[in-house]
Amino acid sequence: MAKYEVTYFNGRGRGELVRLCLAYAGQEFEDRRIEKKDWPRLKEELTLPYLPVLRVDDRTVQETCLIAQYIAQQHGFGGGSELDKVLASSLTFYIESVFSKAMEIFFEKDEARKETAQKKFDEETLPTFFGKLEACTKKSCGDVLVGNCITQADIHFYNSLWTIKSIKKPDIISKYPGLIAVYANVETDPKIAAWVAKRPVTAM
Repeated sequence: MAKYEVTYFNGRGRGELVRLCLAYAGQEFEDRRIEKKDWPRLKEELTLPYLPVLRVDDRTVQETCLIAQYIAQQHGFGGGSELDKVLASSLTFYIESVFSKAMEIFFEKDEARKETAQKKFDEETLPTFFGKLEACTKKSCGDVLVGNCITQADIHFYNSLWTIKSIKKPDIISKYPGLIAVYANVETDPKIAAWVAKRPVTAM
């Protein structure tokens, strides 16, 4: 049986999607959390200069969405058909693009720029984002974004929204019944719930 190791900083960030996908797969893994001071040395050793890294035995995979895609397809939740697999992957990349914007705003140190960016994110980015994903639920079975079962796209939506909800209003998707169903579908999965209950509490 393959041995899995996830390397990321001691936070959720871009590494949490990988951890959640492995948890949903029921796959045991080593959760390797590094400190910021260790990053320069580790970066020199990696093929690509960024985290997270998934090590499978003696090989490494990088890039959050591609790691999630790999785990999902290896463990049978990457999409029911070939088209669903492509759609799930494309949605995962779209969700990542919005999540990345939220993280950039969170870590912005210039308060004036942060306020301007946050206003645009709240008034333009999020409504468009939620509207597009809500439309996806109308083409699926209703409580997932693609097809009729949970994929890495649903897990990434849950992960991203969990963070957004924690720093904004908890009822931020109250106008989107399809997205409420998607979030609840992932949140109540026993393996996801077990991981969330035991993971370290971090700011981001």
